Amino acid sequence: MEFNQVGKPRRDAKVPLYAQIMDSFSDAIRKGTLRSGDRLPAQPELAEYLGVSLAPVKQALGELEKQGIVMRRQGLGTFIRDITPVREEWIQYTRIPWFHREMAERGLKPSSQVLRLHEINAGDDAQVQEELKLQPTDKVVLLKRVRLADDTPLTVQSAYLISDRVEGLVERGVGIEDSITDILRDEHGLTIAAAQQRITAAGATPEDTRYLNIAEGSPLLLIERTSYLENGEPLEFIRDRRHPSWTFTVWLSRQNDR
Repeated sequence: MEFNQVGKPRRDAKVPLYAQIMDSFSDAIRKGTLRSGDRLPAQPELAEYLGVSLAPVKQALGELEKQGIVMRRQGLGTFIRDITPVREEWIQYTRIPWFHREMAERGLKPSSQVLRLHEINAGDDAQVQEELKLQPTDKVVLLKRVRLADDTPLTVQSAYLISDRVEGLVERGVGIEDSITDILRDEHGLTIAAAQQRITAAGATPEDTRYLNIAEGSPLLLIERTSYLENGEPLEFIRDRRHPSWTFTVWLSRQNDR
């Protein structure tokens, strides 16, 4: 275990200290810095290393234990319990999913095959119009890509972005290794602050069959996510058609008073 590589929280960040600590542990697990069975330092040592008081450390470990990520053994200490496999997304309320980052953190090379990049009218897709709160004639940029990890196709993703917010994106183009999240932040000054995600079942279409190497009609996961700016305005709506081998893990716990 290389605990000195676990990120430290920032007091000037808007995210609470305990939530930053949870994120740091999750990142360390994804990167392999912390592995299943690793014993964590005692809470006072953790607090000293992280530069915080005991309270946020205790709260973070308590939340991680509820999620099943760590376990406490009486008299022995706290141990890492769960490692997330490659084709699994760990749903965590403090962390918005981001394919490029998730794959890179697992030691995989993220890339994309761009299928479409052009403008459409919001009214061409009623759900897009509703999710982005637009008028039928408002313009939306459609970016459709096959997302790959180490050249293995994992998902066919359609992203719809409000054109006024991303002027010049179509002309600029999106490369095979480009992260749209980085482009939004670095070139348009836009940072996603919140997102709502829905997960449903779907059958593979002929297009899914072509790009994901699965049989038509095979079950897959349909992820629909609307992302918002800090002021609450919608920016992006995504349809993500995931290969059936991709799974989600959500940790649940029973409250003591239930």
